[in-house]
Amino acid sequence: MRRDGGHERPQIFGKTLFVDLMMSTLIVVTALLMASNAIEKAKKVEEKKQESSIETEGLYAVVATWPTDVNDDVDLWVRDPSMNLIFYNRPTAELMYLEYDDRGDVGDTAMTSSGQVKADINRERAIIRGGLVGEYVVNVHMFTKKAAAPTTVKVSLYRLKGDDTEVLTKDVVLKVEKLDDITAFRFTLGPDGEITGTSDLQIRLTDMVSAGGQQGGMSFPGGFTP
Repeated sequence: MRRDGGHERPQIFGKTLFVDLMMSTLIVVTALLMASNAIEKAKKVEEKKQESSIETEGLYAVVATWPTDVNDDVDLWVRDPSMNLIFYNRPTAELMYLEYDDRGDVGDTAMTSSGQVKADINRERAIIRGGLVGEYVVNVHMFTKKAAAPTTVKVSLYRLKGDDTEVLTKDVVLKVEKLDDITAFRFTLGPDGEITGTSDLQIRLTDMVSAGGQQGGMSFPGGFTP
């Protein structure tokens, strides 16, 4: 009631309530703008990623890497369930292929108009394009040993469905030229292409290739001398 005896008209929206409503509206609008900007930014990042990435076709990749300062010639060997074998002298067999025969420093440099260019990486990668039901064997072989100390080779298996995912990895130590032929791991694929089992039972894959260059009744150009 007013001091002059009159009645004060009630205020439905007080100043405090009005300010609170304005602030709440401002906060909501700001949050929506920030969310919209974040979504738009994420969309642009994903589009740029898709544009810049190159998808590797296949089910699995086997990767062998060793230190860049080690000038050793390490070879990756893979055998599939049908006894097909890929290595430096036979890079393709059925549904498998070896991308590159890395021989340490050999072939790692090139001269350009601006000077020498060097690829500082020691890596071999094999792709399994389609999965056969059964066991795959993955070996690494020390073809040429130049470094005095033993060489640690990291061997990894990646699933290529969707984002590349490392599913198996093993460090293998190679010491002796020609003689060291070590199984990093074996893995078994089921009908759906998924891994159903693993082991590290040893086998020398180089023994599958005779000095005359024969393997399973097939000839390899150049042959192989263990």
